[in-house]
Amino acid sequence: MKNIFFLFLLFPFQLIQAQIEHWEIEHPLKTIVTLSGNYAELRRNHFHGGIDFRTGGVENKPIYAIDEGYISKISISSRGYGKLAYIEHPNGYTSLYAHLNDFTPRLDSIVKARQYEKRAFEMEITLKPNEYPIKKGEQFALSGNTGSSFGPHLHFEIRKTEDHTLINPMLLNKYFKVEDNRKPQILAVKIYGLNNNGAVNNVGERKFQAVNTAKARTLQGGGDIKAWGEIGFAVRANDYMTGTHFTHNPRILKLYVDSVLISEANITNIKYSDTRAFNSFIDYRQFMRTGEFFMKSFADPNFPLHIFKNTKQKGVLHITEERPYAVRYEVYDDFGLKDVVSFTIQGKKMEIPKSNKNYFSYLRCGKSQFFEQPDFLVYLPANTLYTDLELEYQKTESSKFSSYVYEFGNTEIPLHTFCDMTIKVTKDSLEDKSKYFIAKLNASNIITGSAGGVYVDGFMVGKTNTLGKFAVAVDNTKPVITAVNTTELYRRPYLRFKIFDGLSGIAKYDGYIDDEWILFEYDAKSSAITYWMGNIPKQKKNRKFKLVVTDNCGNSAMYEKMIYW
Repeated sequence: MKNIFFLFLLFPFQLIQAQIEHWEIEHPLKTIVTLSGNYAELRRNHFHGGIDFRTGGVENKPIYAIDEGYISKISISSRGYGKLAYIEHPNGYTSLYAHLNDFTPRLDSIVKARQYEKRAFEMEITLKPNEYPIKKGEQFALSGNTGSSFGPHLHFEIRKTEDHTLINPMLLNKYFKVEDNRKPQILAVKIYGLNNNGAVNNVGERKFQAVNTAKARTLQGGGDIKAWGEIGFAVRANDYMTGTHFTHNPRILKLYVDSVLISEANITNIKYSDTRAFNSFIDYRQFMRTGEFFMKSFADPNFPLHIFKNTKQKGVLHITEERPYAVRYEVYDDFGLKDVVSFTIQGKKMEIPKSNKNYFSYLRCGKSQFFEQPDFLVYLPANTLYTDLELEYQKTESSKFSSYVYEFGNTEIPLHTFCDMTIKVTKDSLEDKSKYFIAKLNASNIITGSAGGVYVDGFMVGKTNTLGKFAVAVDNTKPVITAVNTTELYRRPYLRFKIFDGLSGIAKYDGYIDDEWILFEYDAKSSAITYWMGNIPKQKKNRKFKLVVTDNCGNSAMYEKMIYW
């Protein structure tokens, strides 16, 4: 009874840790392997939700349920997780298995039946508790390389079933037996003057590489760092593991000033819906310019994650005295191994740099708001911005598009969620309004993507989760179909094509053999669709094959051929 009472006194993280560590599971591969990715690793636009088990560079390894429960959902996507299975367990946790190649026959028959019913490859299939119960250690799938995977592996996650909080699977390492005797390494530190009220070496921010000296780990040029006002810090660091060349990320960041802990970040217990907040945790502008991940030790005002603790003055150092400040960064991995970098900042009064830009508008974070012009409207939900935004905005004429070109902020400003965007069609010359779409543009007004959109009373209404340049464009161009394999099907029993649309994007692809719809599988990273001929009986005769690919503006391309099977 005392032990139960003690558990209820623990902090939520400690309670989760106690629950997970008492969970008895099977290894999902039933063999000891190394990792190619760790939990909450920094990835483009998101924290990595789980761990990646290496599968020796091969696909089709058997995948087993870590514990009893039932398969609650199957998700099929050409991107992201690829083929994904969820297993709900009686203890309130759900395990996820991603980038799968295939499912065992009974489960595969359920999936295929839904796909043929909807005539679609990509879908989510929800199962009831009695539809597919599963035993601990039971095989249900094969490993693969589907979705946004760039090498064969098993992506494995644990979530709280109730709210999809991502739990660190390494709490179960006594079953995975991953070994690590390689410590993390701090690569660089970035120092910022914050809120237009601070400076470092007379500028707004400076980056310093970490170096080894005879005495300690410190910063290159660290003997001449001067700062004044509100100062923030960020660190770039890698973690490494025994037996693998892959780099990972540390789990805990600690920042001390004059031996006082002013910021501690423990990158764990992130809700799946908030993984995009990664863009606020890092220096997003630096990442967009150089690809470097600098992890901040201060939180933006509308940062939704609860990963910071022991954070004094929100992790900001207020330098108000002309004296030396002793700074120490410590980073730790999941095994408690650490790296430390120490340096000194000399407090020195200096002029604070001021921006000379003329901002068009000021948007507040944490509240829903409209940005409205006569021919351009953006609605930002309350959780869109991480920090207040001094907005740059302009519109320019262009003969290339059916509207003005609108520059709304820039691509170096991260957004947490989608905004609604409305643009007036100023050159409304098309009878078929479905051919319009909202185009995302680069600095040279080249189309780089689509914000979709529907036509409503002379305006296009779409959605975007990035800022930058936008205009209404016209898509009258058919998608491109390129045949990769359509002959000698007895030797290579699959049909394969590359499909591409550089404007509004691919909406659907439909294949037919003798006028019967067939299921093509789409791999977005290679732009390839594949149909396995073994799905239909061999009749050793010519068959009529047709493929129709349609984009998001309704343009269709067709490929027809007689095939022998």
